[in-house]
Amino acid sequence: MAKTQVVGLDIGDTQLRAVELAMDTRDPFRSAAIQRYAEMDLVPDSVRDGEVVRGAEVADALKRLWSTRRFATKDVIIGLGGQRVVVREATFPAAPLDALRMSLPFTVQDMIMVPVDQSQLDFYPLAETDGKVSGLLVAAPNEVVQHNVDAVLDAGLRPAGVDLGAFALTRALARGQFQQGIVGIVDVGADMTTLVVAQGGQPMIMRILPTGGRLITDQIARTLGIPAPRAEQLKIEVALMNPGEGNEPAHSTFAVVAEKCQALVEQVARTFSFYAQSSGQSVGHVLISGRGGMLNGLGQYISTALRLPASFSALDSNFTIQKPAQAMTPEQRMSLPVAVGLAMGVAK
Repeated sequence: MAKTQVVGLDIGDTQLRAVELAMDTRDPFRSAAIQRYAEMDLVPDSVRDGEVVRGAEVADALKRLWSTRRFATKDVIIGLGGQRVVVREATFPAAPLDALRMSLPFTVQDMIMVPVDQSQLDFYPLAETDGKVSGLLVAAPNEVVQHNVDAVLDAGLRPAGVDLGAFALTRALARGQFQQGIVGIVDVGADMTTLVVAQGGQPMIMRILPTGGRLITDQIARTLGIPAPRAEQLKIEVALMNPGEGNEPAHSTFAVVAEKCQALVEQVARTFSFYAQSSGQSVGHVLISGRGGMLNGLGQYISTALRLPASFSALDSNFTIQKPAQAMTPEQRMSLPVAVGLAMGVAK
């Protein structure tokens, strides 16, 4: 078999996450095995909205990550996301994909509100009919890409590619029983939530929402005038399951969490509704991932509000997990799908 090893690197706002896969590049969806994983907290504000802003500190964390976990390779696929990365549905006259991608700087300026000469452009085709190809147009500012790549290079690693985190989520989660049909993926991070609607294992639409677990904690801290660690503890204890009647800190915490989660669900519902109206087909199941997705009661809240079955991401059912990686905690299994999907991108 033509096996390969590669590490998917998810550079989050608060953590680095890396996963090493072994797979047959000719059939990655059947053969992928998680061999090693690692995560490491980042110095606060060294990454903002998915963009490396203090490269030396991120590079230092990457060096320590590799020295402690001893990955078998220094080849990495780097994840990209955040509000500055633009993803739009687009349709072009049918053409060979290489030619279509080369023409993007001349054809997409009216579609996106960013300068094309200062952006990395890509196109992900989804369907071709009547001489036209439709898909997802991606535009990332050059500086965002370069800052992340530079941090990886400064750590002595070898960038093997850069890929959109939302595409990675789809590869990792829209598999097995969820490869067919239509699923909505809600990945709740620290400062942003990535939303994807996938059909037949392909990402059809995606959104980056400016909300996440840390933002809820910060709001609780401001509301109650307490330190962030205590706010985080209250969030975990109260969440969406305990309205805290007769207990003012718990009651206020519940109110903040409920308000933020309601706003999140409303945006998810609007995205699902848009997809249903544009495609004539509806989301049938919701997959929740990301460490913020483990907020007590969030899964039930999403399921009830959207009137859809919802479940947490399950790497166990979609991948072979080899012995060095079997020690993953439930929180880690929820937070690693982006890194897993990035590693799979070497075979795309």
